[in-house]
Amino acid sequence: METERFRVQCGDCFGLCCTALAFSASSDFGHDKPEATPCRNLDNEYRCRIHDRLRPSGYKGCTVYDCFGAGQQISQVTFQGVYDETTKPVMYALYPKMVHLQEMMWYLTDGIRPVTRTIHPLLEDKLAELDALTHSSPEELAALDLDHVRATLLPLLAQIEELVQTPFAGKARRTLPRDWIGKNLAGQDFSGVSVRGQFLLATNLSNSRLRGVNFLGADLRDCQLAGADLTDALFLTQAQVNAAQGDAKTRLPERLLRPSHWA
Repeated sequence: METERFRVQCGDCFGLCCTALAFSASSDFGHDKPEATPCRNLDNEYRCRIHDRLRPSGYKGCTVYDCFGAGQQISQVTFQGVYDETTKPVMYALYPKMVHLQEMMWYLTDGIRPVTRTIHPLLEDKLAELDALTHSSPEELAALDLDHVRATLLPLLAQIEELVQTPFAGKARRTLPRDWIGKNLAGQDFSGVSVRGQFLLATNLSNSRLRGVNFLGADLRDCQLAGADLTDALFLTQAQVNAAQGDAKTRLPERLLRPSHWA
């Protein structure tokens, strides 16, 4: 599936992430905002008034967030561009569900690599199934059991991980830390390991080899990736990259964009 499917197109969205979701004043957000309420920085054209200065204005969290293209899918496909007092509350309620569906598709698409060719038919079938769900009617989306859909995905993700990491099996590797937070692990080779669900907050992985690493659900806020090699990192998302700190020498998978705040 083409990467553009998951690329955020704010011009085709009604500012859903700035309206449907809630956030609290913190180092990531400049003020409290309840769900289903427009952010104070959202204008009448559903555009952010401070988009070009979000970080210095105290809204770092906005620069990290990524909806996997769910905003335009809900706005233009599910509701066919109709945004009024009748559709708004339903749209806000269904938006998070669409984000999860698009995210699942991202992981499956990421798994379609030369080393996983033996399961490509399975991945493509599941992708087609999820794609059909993203084209459901509002009523069908509301009734969708996301937990069930996610459960059918997990075995495929496990197969992807095994096939991607097989080339790195047997590599001499130091014992992995139980706690990654804030550790200085620069310049090491962690290729083929799994940091699934781990907190890598402010972990220093500068100039490290991270090829084939499973990043599913890992928290990379302020993780130092300057000069690191993530060429074929697995299940890495744009939001995770946005939350980390890298530089011009950081090697990213082709599907991901280099954040503008990276040096």
